[in-house]
Amino acid sequence: MALRVDYIFKETGNNLVRNPSLTIATVLTVAVSLSLLGAALVIQRGVDGLNTRFKDDVEFIVWIKPDAASEQIEAVDRALADSPQVRDHRFVNTEETFTEFQDFWKDSPEVLAAVAPDQLPTSFRVVPVIPDLAVVQALGAEFEGLPGVRAVDYAGEYIKRLNDFTRVASNIMLGAALASAAASALLMYNSIRTALFARRREIEVMRLVGATNWFIRIPFMLEGMIQGVVGAGVSTLAVFGLNRVIRNLLNTTDFRLFESFALDSTELFPVAMTLLAAGALIGFVGSGVAVTRYLDA
Repeated sequence: MALRVDYIFKETGNNLVRNPSLTIATVLTVAVSLSLLGAALVIQRGVDGLNTRFKDDVEFIVWIKPDAASEQIEAVDRALADSPQVRDHRFVNTEETFTEFQDFWKDSPEVLAAVAPDQLPTSFRVVPVIPDLAVVQALGAEFEGLPGVRAVDYAGEYIKRLNDFTRVASNIMLGAALASAAASALLMYNSIRTALFARRREIEVMRLVGATNWFIRIPFMLEGMIQGVVGAGVSTLAVFGLNRVIRNLLNTTDFRLFESFALDSTELFPVAMTLLAAGALIGFVGSGVAVTRYLDA
């Protein structure tokens, strides 16, 4: 029996409106699962952007002991100036450190009131010639043992900790997304199976007059794919909304370090396409399995 496009779309539309509560539940379940997937993708892209940003400007800080003698500070300064691996360095005195401290804790007056400028350490801010994290850590280790040096902090360590944290968060979101996707496929399976059962007599008549399994199968599979794509569309809107919230937050706070987490349209487009493809796949698999099992029964 030849396929008719008008018949396919008519039957698909009838199937979608025949049980609206089940259709809405399926769409929302798909939307929730793909929203988690979208959030995980946004986080991963933000981390990649953050790593790229620091790739060519990795610096470390050489903290000086409060009781360090001026000769010791000058010795550290000369060692940095003489090192062929150091591109630039500058000394940060207690006043500059306190200014940074005030900017960081400006929303916590009780912390500011408890600290005086002379209680904060001085430091050297160092930019290496080779912006590789392993090289930077090896270079910083050369200055850790110098007299008057209290400690050396690396931007690379901060980025590594951030990567570890976001990797765990992304994995948790991906796990939740996979679990929700499985639930979405199962709900879609039950939705299509319910529709098939409600039309079992009509399907038997179609078989008697020569309808092939594919003629019967396509409207139901298209129904599942539409539900999946609509759910993906809702999740895409949710991801765009999340990105807008992140961008507004960055614009109204001093968290400029994390500006790579606010994606632009070119970066969001692949995420949206991934979500739509995943929604279509969930719909295709859930409805296809349901129809195939029914017709083979």
